[in-house]
Amino acid sequence: MSETRNAPAKRPSKNRERLLAAARKLFAEHGYAGTGTEDIVREAGVTRGALYHQFADKQDLFRSMLERMLPEIGQRLFDETMSRISSDREDLKVGCQVLLGIYADPEVRRLFLIEGPAVLGLAGWKALQAPLSTLFLHHALQHLVDEGTLGQGELEPVAELLAGALQQAGLGIGNADDPQAARERYAAGLDLIVDGLMRR
Repeated sequence: MSETRNAPAKRPSKNRERLLAAARKLFAEHGYAGTGTEDIVREAGVTRGALYHQFADKQDLFRSMLERMLPEIGQRLFDETMSRISSDREDLKVGCQVLLGIYADPEVRRLFLIEGPAVLGLAGWKALQAPLSTLFLHHALQHLVDEGTLGQGELEPVAELLAGALQQAGLGIGNADDPQAARERYAAGLDLIVDGLMRR
């Protein structure tokens, strides 16, 4: 049976939630290529028809699973950053370090940094995660604008450059043999960039 279907009506349902949970578990354990739709429906306890009622194909299910993960990552980024800072000015530096730590989490690394670009393509992966990095960076950089360290007109290009640096760090952590060591290297590099910006 072909993996490509017409787009279904994506209604909230218990079956949809079961499929997303099963897909997340199996993709994390076996990877995208190593997980078939039959494995997913068996794990979810639903029929194959239920899968195609909710998702166009396996790739659509995978993309939806990553979209479901993004708010979790965003909330974790916010909570951990807020717990570590004593002033708004520290948002950018601490938030970058927290995000790299999240990237090194085994599940996030496997699904978001390894499988994500491979399944969606680099452009699709960047587009998927762009709202999260944009929200974080614009919020953090606005504090530097408010205090006069950064001009309002400089916020957008600086945010784009930092987003690119974070994306590259994520891909580097995803592909590293030692993700924790890679995280530390990229964290040190980002510290140099952010410290230079904040000393203006």
